[in-house]
Amino acid sequence: MSRKPSRKLASQSVPSPRLELGATHPVFAAHRQRFFDAQLPPSLSSRAFTRFRGARYDADTLRWGLEAWQLRTLDEYRSYVAFAEFLENVNALGLGFDVLSTVVRTVRDEARHVELCRRLVNALGGTDTIPGEPTWVSSDRSQPRIVLALQLVMGTLCVGETLSVSLLNATRKAAVDPLARAVLTVLTQDESVHSQVGWALLPTLWGAASRLQQRGLEDDLRHILAYADQAVFAGGGREVKDGPRNPFGELFLSERQAVYAHALEHGVRKRFREAGVRLPRS
Repeated sequence: MSRKPSRKLASQSVPSPRLELGATHPVFAAHRQRFFDAQLPPSLSSRAFTRFRGARYDADTLRWGLEAWQLRTLDEYRSYVAFAEFLENVNALGLGFDVLSTVVRTVRDEARHVELCRRLVNALGGTDTIPGEPTWVSSDRSQPRIVLALQLVMGTLCVGETLSVSLLNATRKAAVDPLARAVLTVLTQDESVHSQVGWALLPTLWGAASRLQQRGLEDDLRHILAYADQAVFAGGGREVKDGPRNPFGELFLSERQAVYAHALEHGVRKRFREAGVRLPRS
């Protein structure tokens, strides 16, 4: 026999999803700051963000910037977690020390992307609590290591990071605010390396996969490309006629479409074909 929930339970609301990036211990907080400040230029040190003065911008401009960079924080954190798992798979496959070291760099890069986004969110009036939840990409641990590694190489590095480089670079050029532009410069440079890692690893790992595994990965690629298209355009966008560009890095819809289409054809599809990977029809 079912029972109705008590009045107390019925009135309780489900907590909104959020990503907590605040410090949990003063020792770790201090080491985190030193770690990132040691590898970043002075223009992106922790002090540089505290010197940011938002008073020069109106409330709507700051609100747009805050929301945009909160969303980017979620994306970067998702990549950070995925790359950390990728490092485990690369190590288990016994790839060379140079490969392993470069993949270690990708994990570090994604960690500092999260940190840079966190700092900019705080500068724009937000907090270390980021509303929303990263769109986690869960791996099927029952799959062989080679398949898990290729899924990330093909989906995240070859597709995701290659498209991201072009979109980030266009966004960087459009950004007027010096602090946002400096952050976008680091993100663009790092993700260019990540894209190169993917295309360099693809032939080696692809050749190590069985024909059956290759066919399954090619089928997965259709969903990966569809997801990429959805991810780029899910939020819509404004056209030039709707008003001036936001200074914190805004691409108008037609600009994003043009950059994406060119990167997809020449940076992604063309290179998969050259690697001998069968592509779904465009």
